[in-house]
Amino acid sequence: MRKLLHRGLSPFRFTAIRFGLVSLFSEALYFILYGLVLSLSNNNSSMALAVAGGICIVVNSYVHSRITFKVEFRWKLLLGYLMIQVVGFLISFLVGVALNRLDTGKWLIAIVTYTLWAGISFVLTRILYEKKSHRSAHHPPIQR
Repeated sequence: MRKLLHRGLSPFRFTAIRFGLVSLFSEALYFILYGLVLSLSNNNSSMALAVAGGICIVVNSYVHSRITFKVEFRWKLLLGYLMIQVVGFLISFLVGVALNRLDTGKWLIAIVTYTLWAGISFVLTRILYEKKSHRSAHHPPIQR
């Protein structure tokens, strides 16, 4: 029974590990791009946020498809991923507002909302990308 349970969780566990590694790479890329654009744009943080964030959304969508979920990248996945990030942001923002009204510590709010957003992103991205890989029989998942 233990082996059967372990085999059933293995794909999920490895997908979650790959998701985490891609996310760490993306966070590093975001801060590098943010700093670069900030220095090139005369300290315009709004521009730096938009450029770095926009590039990271596209890169994340592609890298999650190829590495995390091992499916062929399609533009529909990018649009779905963008919608997932909007949903994650909205839910995390509303939870953050509620926690702030309860006088929760600022860093605890940051940790809770980041964890919530990451969890929402993982679950919904997994559903989107796996559904996409099962739907398109002529574009099977990439085998490595």
